[in-house]
Amino acid sequence: MIKPIIRLLSIAVLLAPGSAFAEAEQARVQFCWATGKFDHTIYYAEVENREDRQASFDELLDISGIDHYAVKCSTSDSTTHRAARAKLLKDWLGSEFEIVNTTFLSDLDY
Repeated sequence: MIKPIIRLLSIAVLLAPGSAFAEAEQARVQFCWATGKFDHTIYYAEVENREDRQASFDELLDISGIDHYAVKCSTSDSTTHRAARAKLLKDWLGSEFEIVNTTFLSDLDY
């Protein structure tokens, strides 16, 4: 009975540093959005562990011929991002705006 407990404790001790490392290296997520000036639409995109994509997102909207207000972006760890994104989407869904996810398109380089 003692040997399985020792084995379990040994495994837990070996795994603990890996878990701490995983938390320290948590993904950073950039979330950008803009509101169309004339079409009552909110356009958004998100990207994980990449360079700043704000300019790329702004350029995508311009290339697409979408008149829009200034692009807003936030960068946070993935846990914070999920909570903030859920709140924004809930607020947006309760509004008169249509919501368009442009993540795939805004990750393309023109």
